[in-house]
Amino acid sequence: MKFKALTVLIASVLLIGCNTDDGKDGSDGKDNVAVNVQPNTIPSLHFWSGKKGATDVTSTSRFILNADDADTLTQLTGMATLFNQDLKVLNGMELEIVPNGGQGKLGDIVFNVTGFIAPAHDLAAHDESYTIDIDGTVIINAPEMRGAAYAAATLKQMLVQDFDGKDSLANGLIQDEPKMRVRGLMLDMGRRSISKEFVINYLKMMSYYKMSELQMHITDNKILKGHPDQPDLPDEANWSWDTWQTDYAGFYVELKGTEQFPELANVTSKHDPANGRFVLTIQDIKELRQLADSLGIELTAEVEAPAHAMAITQAFPDLAHKDMKPDHLDLGKPKTLEVVKAIWEQVYPYFHNVHIGADEYSGDPKDWTKPSQDSEDLVNYMNTLNEYLKSKGHTQIRVWGNWGQLAFPNRDKLSRDIVQQPWWGQPAMTHDAYKHGFKLINTNHIWYTVPTSAGACYPDMIDPKHMYDNYRADTFSSWERDVNKWGKQVMFQMDVADPQFLGATVALWNDNGHYDKYSYSDADIHERLRNKVKIAAQNMWNNKTVLEYPQFMNLAYTLGESPSFNLKTVTTDNTEANLSKGKSAYSSSYKNTNLYPISCSNKDPIQAGIDMEHLKDTNFNGHAGSAIDGDTKSRWMAALNDGSSAWLSVDLQHPQTISRVSIDWGKGWASEYLIQVSNDGFAWQTVATVKGAGMANEETMFEPVEARFVKMQGVTMGTEDVYQIHEMRVFK
Repeated sequence: MKFKALTVLIASVLLIGCNTDDGKDGSDGKDNVAVNVQPNTIPSLHFWSGKKGATDVTSTSRFILNADDADTLTQLTGMATLFNQDLKVLNGMELEIVPNGGQGKLGDIVFNVTGFIAPAHDLAAHDESYTIDIDGTVIINAPEMRGAAYAAATLKQMLVQDFDGKDSLANGLIQDEPKMRVRGLMLDMGRRSISKEFVINYLKMMSYYKMSELQMHITDNKILKGHPDQPDLPDEANWSWDTWQTDYAGFYVELKGTEQFPELANVTSKHDPANGRFVLTIQDIKELRQLADSLGIELTAEVEAPAHAMAITQAFPDLAHKDMKPDHLDLGKPKTLEVVKAIWEQVYPYFHNVHIGADEYSGDPKDWTKPSQDSEDLVNYMNTLNEYLKSKGHTQIRVWGNWGQLAFPNRDKLSRDIVQQPWWGQPAMTHDAYKHGFKLINTNHIWYTVPTSAGACYPDMIDPKHMYDNYRADTFSSWERDVNKWGKQVMFQMDVADPQFLGATVALWNDNGHYDKYSYSDADIHERLRNKVKIAAQNMWNNKTVLEYPQFMNLAYTLGESPSFNLKTVTTDNTEANLSKGKSAYSSSYKNTNLYPISCSNKDPIQAGIDMEHLKDTNFNGHAGSAIDGDTKSRWMAALNDGSSAWLSVDLQHPQTISRVSIDWGKGWASEYLIQVSNDGFAWQTVATVKGAGMANEETMFEPVEARFVKMQGVTMGTEDVYQIHEMRVFK
């Protein structure tokens, strides 16, 4: 019915679009020009029917919000409030918000949420489609709040690309909907905590690019390598039975002690913002949930257990498994499940989805053909929590893909309504899990990002062109093996229309985030995710790319992270009135120094023998964001092949009047460089030519000019070392 209705709507709008325009409909009156071509957005639009002319958003325009139920109206009001925050950044306007205001008038932006009830066989289903009819009045129709939020994102992206005022929308009809429901980002918040402000900014960015889920991996511990009782293992043990209770473990959502388990209060980490430790309170989670609802995003809580659970075993030492590493819970003790249930009792009410972890517990059985007590215990653990959390109202309980690590006689007892989230084919046996009826969410490890790249030997950063050319949300890591033979990794591709395919997530893991000496910032994390999220969003929404890579990256650069995105960090540079701090930065190139530890020496034989202690003093991240993160110890470092022409720019998010730039140079500096400005990031104007001296706080003043982008464009190198900038500050 929806498709037929859309056909009628398209036909009627095309007829209306044939009328001549004298400018009285709220558009700009220039309808003698050609029919509008489809706007470029990320992700690209499913359908566009162009009309002539444009519709202006003015100070008299209003947000009209129409919904039948109070909860949806509250969420729509939150969405419109956030839209106003972005409008204020873009063009200085804030529009009146009118609940249930009917059809609206010329120049209004009207949201109609018509209502959707999930079918009984799939209570987690969504209808995320939306239509936008822009023709004097902007009319959005969406069955759900999610579609309305994504329509708002489309309008914002169109406004950002209006370089003459950011207040005009090309007339046309849009119909859009995603190919898959789960379009997610997973953040490891257990081995490096993440602040509430970071999450708020990322929810804005994710909604701007129509992502649908944020998976919050809220607990984990240092990777325990080797075993003190097995010194012949290739990895030297980095823990002992004498010290494990003081080794790093993190749980970054607040828990309260109960009468039954007062120790629960000790599971939670210490909130210490000055040292980059952020514990989210339940009130924080409630506020994030409210924000996510208004942005069309679901929050998924992941409590990783029964492995990676040292935050629990440190608080409950009697629950540590005596025959495994101390971050493994003893599932043979009834108390273990009671404690884990008590944790979930405090967490589950505030999240849309729940993920019970169940990854890497005890390794593979010695013989998959024989029953295993570990496998039996793990299956019972998953089934018990599945039933418990379903009884609390959650419909699709998730685990990491672990089907392949269960002994064959035990695995058939695993409930088929548990959603498998494969990351690596060896533990997941993805294709076999699919054949046994499991629904799947793809988190293919070949697209992992691990800042500093040490530990698990994953890349520090994904090459965006490689990802753009090769990433597919429908292609899983799977495995081929015969009984007890190790086997090999193979790829498994699913049809996105298959009801067992729920979607995909991309992941950032902070394997070394708990080491203070690595001290990478939120800006470092953002640099690794900025392009990754945009590329994944395109594929997850459409299951294909549309633009050529250079066009896509130019568009991504223009759109930014969202108009009001403002990533604040804990800083060592407290310079007042610095407009660039925490904004987005770009560069001609960058160089990272990332050495691998002993376990990864096959990646680079020259570095064989590097130990973790040495890595902590030598690894650093040299990307553009390091020059605007407020941390004077970090730095941007250009690549060698850029030579004297290397450049660094900052996006202030919206045009501002500026008259002064200061630079803290590092070992490599420019003896001559230009300060340039731009409003679109493409056409640059030189406002100052500087004869540099390579000093800290090298300040340049010039006539006040209005600009959104500010660039240091190198001309002549002052040393043989590549350019290095610790901080670039911009002032009014």
